[in-house]
Amino acid sequence: METGPLEIVRAGENDADLVAIMVHRLLHEIGAWHGAPDDERIHAVCRQLLEEDNQFSALLAFDMERRPVGVMTLTEAVAIYAEGRLGIIMELYVVPDARSAGIGDRLIQEARQIGKSRGWKLLEVNSPDGEEWTRTRAFYERQGFRHVGPFMKLEL
Repeated sequence: METGPLEIVRAGENDADLVAIMVHRLLHEIGAWHGAPDDERIHAVCRQLLEEDNQFSALLAFDMERRPVGVMTLTEAVAIYAEGRLGIIMELYVVPDARSAGIGDRLIQEARQIGKSRGWKLLEVNSPDGEEWTRTRAFYERQGFRHVGPFMKLEL
């Protein structure tokens, strides 16, 4: 699908439901729904983050018909290895019929601009493992990301 001109916007409080819906689709697609919050909780958390957390940002991509075709969420962290502040792409999703149309490229480009304006030294992402995700990893590699080892998590 050719999307034509794209509009990338920084999500605000009024966009929380749309961001939550797009992230919900991502979680289902990657099979990460097991143990994820229910729909209502995802919407509530999204609203709270957009309203109250200045270290959290969400970007929405709209095609020329104003159809939402992508979302990216970013968070800011600090680390010595990063020489201070860095950004982490927490979620990135492009609707299936709009993939390979440059939407992910534009979202990454916007994330880079946000990072530079906030003084981030790095932008990180955790891409899924496995053969079925080689295309995802190749996308990030084309954007200049390099592998530095897997992430692990501990629920608190």
